[in-house]
Amino acid sequence: MSDKWLNRERLTVYPRIFLALYILAILFWLAMADGVFDMLGRPLGTDFTSFYSAARLALSGQASLAYDFVAHFHAERTALGAELKNYYSFSYPPTFLLIVAPLGALPYLPALFIWQGLTLAFFVTMVRKLAGRREAIMLTLAFPVVFITLGHGQNAFLTAGLLAGALHYLDRKPIVAGVLIGLLTFKPHLGVLIPFVLMLSGRWRVFFSAGVTTALFAALSWAVFGAETWRAFLASTGKAAEVLNQGQVAFHKMQSLFSALRALGMEPGAAFVAHTALALAAAGTVLWVWRQKVDVRLHYAALGTGTLMMSPFLLDYDLAILAVPIACLAVHGQTHGYRAGLINLLCVAYLAPLVLRRLNMLVAVPWTPILLSFLLYQVARAVSEQRKSN
Repeated sequence: MSDKWLNRERLTVYPRIFLALYILAILFWLAMADGVFDMLGRPLGTDFTSFYSAARLALSGQASLAYDFVAHFHAERTALGAELKNYYSFSYPPTFLLIVAPLGALPYLPALFIWQGLTLAFFVTMVRKLAGRREAIMLTLAFPVVFITLGHGQNAFLTAGLLAGALHYLDRKPIVAGVLIGLLTFKPHLGVLIPFVLMLSGRWRVFFSAGVTTALFAALSWAVFGAETWRAFLASTGKAAEVLNQGQVAFHKMQSLFSALRALGMEPGAAFVAHTALALAAAGTVLWVWRQKVDVRLHYAALGTGTLMMSPFLLDYDLAILAVPIACLAVHGQTHGYRAGLINLLCVAYLAPLVLRRLNMLVAVPWTPILLSFLLYQVARAVSEQRKSN
């Protein structure tokens, strides 16, 4: 299929249509809600239940209980009511409690709306800065992952915004970039590649700024919530691994190669080995790209794509990070020319999060790893072509 179907008019109109549909769906969902519960009996902003209850425990001086499944579930039912049937676990380090704790002082729905509103605004702003194009605002708002993240009340806007912001400021304001990277450590599995690309590219001010921020972030959480909270978090990591291995988070919700292979019946050990092999190949490709003297947008696109291929624990809302490679490859194409098929691939990557869960349920194929592999391949090809033309 030719790339020429996507002209400027369609690029303007389609996102507005998507955004209008999202708004209508959200308004319908809110109108059908009964208090804090939706028409299916689930809390509005499902996963935010976990953050909110952990925040309330932290404000009451019981932060360590956020990592006790029984106590945390009791806190969730206390906050939302006995109608709550499902448990939403809290598996983030105590540093994340510093971010969400103030929300625990508010009623549930205002806290949810403030959380989603502020983090969405941050995400859109950082992607707009990274892309350097005004069109990025509407395209980011209409990105299907936005709709998914709003439905889950998740922190994907924050994680993707921190990565996009760090890359934007990488050479402009290295200290700021390091601070943003340090804050991203509340979700450490999404930052595995960052220290390596910083060292490889000699961005030592960013590297040390990130290290200092990480240390201060952890120390502050230790001082505020106590050593027992960190001990409780570390003790709970084994339970989190068991949740992943045993599929207690349904495999169709997950987007990693590990989860796809587990859905196909592969044993956890073999699935992890296969996932690790793909992750190492992706990491090697990312590091190779960062060694090349090419448009930095290709560096950023490689890092954003590779980041999503590292961890076996990856959910569809985490694909908000796809905004980084999509934006960077689109802008690179505008300035250096689009390779054949790239626009179509970017459109698939843009729309895919909306259907990936359903695809995983229908056919157990590693759809997301395949898509990410194609994206990373396109980055590598673009790097090779630019090297030849230099």
